[in-house]
Amino acid sequence: MSALHAQVPKASEEERRTARVQATYLSHLVNFTRWEERHLPTGNQSPKIIVVGNESRGFVDSLQFLIRQNALKIEGQLIEFKHFDNSKKDEAREILKNKGAQLVYVLPGSSFTPREINELSESAVVFGEGRNFVTQKGGDVSFVSVRNRVKLVVSEKYFRRTSPKLSSKLVNLKSVVEIIPSGGPQGPIGRKGADTAPILPPPSK
Repeated sequence: MSALHAQVPKASEEERRTARVQATYLSHLVNFTRWEERHLPTGNQSPKIIVVGNESRGFVDSLQFLIRQNALKIEGQLIEFKHFDNSKKDEAREILKNKGAQLVYVLPGSSFTPREINELSESAVVFGEGRNFVTQKGGDVSFVSVRNRVKLVVSEKYFRRTSPKLSSKLVNLKSVVEIIPSGGPQGPIGRKGADTAPILPPPSK
C-alpha cells in the first residue's frame, strides 16, 4: 500500500476542493434518482455505490464521509460503499456481475468502460469525468471543470428511461448542467420511459 501511494503524485488543494464538490454533487444526484424494484438488490442486501480506479485527490474519502454523515439511502435502504483500485478490477467485476450496483463511479485511471459496467450490472448509473465520458464513451453523467467551477454533463437517456432515472427538473440548472441529446453518441443500453420527479438543489459551495 505504501509503495502504491509513493507512486501517486500529491493532489493540489484545488484538486482536492474539486473532488469534494464532485462528491457533494453525486450525493445530491443519488437523492433525485429513482430505481425500480427490478433494479434493487434482493433479500437483505444493501444497494451499492462502487468506485473503480486509483485516485489521490480525496474523492473516495469525501464520498464515503458524505454517505455516512447523511445516512444516504437508495429507495429507503442505507447504501453500502465500496472502492476497488485498479489492482482489484477482477474483484470489482465479480461484484458487479454477481451482486450488481446502483451507481458506479469510474475514476480517470480505470480501464472500465460504461458499456462494460452496464453489461455487468444493468441497474447501475455510470458516472465519470470529462465531457467525452458521456459524448463518446456512453456514460450517464460526467464532471467537468470550467474556470474553476465543477459542471455536469448528463446524458438525456438518464432522464428518459424508466429506471434508473433522474429528475428532468435538473434541466433547469442550466448554469451547471449540459444535456447531451439521446440522438447523440450511443450509451448504456435501453431502459427508456416517461418522466416525473422533484427538483435537484445545487450543492452548497
